[in-house]
This record gives sequence, C-alpha cells and structure tokens, in this order.
Amino acid sequence: MRKLIFLLIPMLFIALPLTSHGEEDSTAKPAVYGVLFYADWCGSCKALDPKITQAREEAELDTQDVLFVTLDLTDEVTKHQAAMMASTLGISDVYESNAGKTGFMLLLNAESGEKFSQLTNKLEAADIATRIQEAVKSAKS
Repeated sequence: MRKLIFLLIPMLFIALPLTSHGEEDSTAKPAVYGVLFYADWCGSCKALDPKITQAREEAELDTQDVLFVTLDLTDEVTKHQAAMMASTLGISDVYESNAGKTGFMLLLNAESGEKFSQLTNKLEAADIATRIQEAVKSAKS
C-alpha cells in the first residue's frame, strides 16, 4: 500500500500542471494580428523592426489582445514556412496579395481578416504603439 501511495504522489504532481485552473481559455483568439512581412536582406525591415520592438516594450503591447507574427520572406524555405503560417492563421489571401513585398507590418482583424493599418519605417515607435492600440480597440468594439 505504501508503494502505491509513493507512486501516486509523483503522478499527481505531474498531472496538476496539465489541468486548467481559473478562467484561462487556451483556445482564445487574439483580436488583432500584427503581421510583419520581413526579410533579412531588407533595409526597410531593419529600420522598422527596432521601432516595433520599442513600441511593444514601452506600451506593453504584448499584454494586449494582439498576436505578433513575422512572415519571413528571406528565401524559398522561409517563404514556404510563411505561407503555411498564413494559412494556419486564416490570412492566406493577405499573404498572397503581399507575398514578395517586405518592410511593413499589417494590423489585421483576427476574426475577419480586415486590414486596420499598415505600419512602415516612416512611423515613430509611439505612432506604431498608438495604431496598434487603436486596432485592438476597434476589433473589440
């Protein structure tokens, strides 16, 4: 009997983290997709990426209802991966209409695929943060 108890206790500790606690919904969908069309050879991408990072940090955008996704169009392998990611997100039409173009981020309604805004390296980090926050607000209303 003691051996059985000693076997069950570790199993309990393994199983506890696997169970859901509270109101968490692991299938929750974000309100907005921030889709960065990127390539490592793209000068505009290299200028935009740090601004997006700064906006995400300063405005704490990663705690908001937005999923940031990078579609890497650097080469044929990464393009294939990007196409599969777009398909998984349900934005294949957006990917196909913009495939090959890089150096911008689209803010899309995650539910409908509607485009809220296009962000480029001409915007400052504060403007990027504001546009993302506005998109989230609009998607939720």
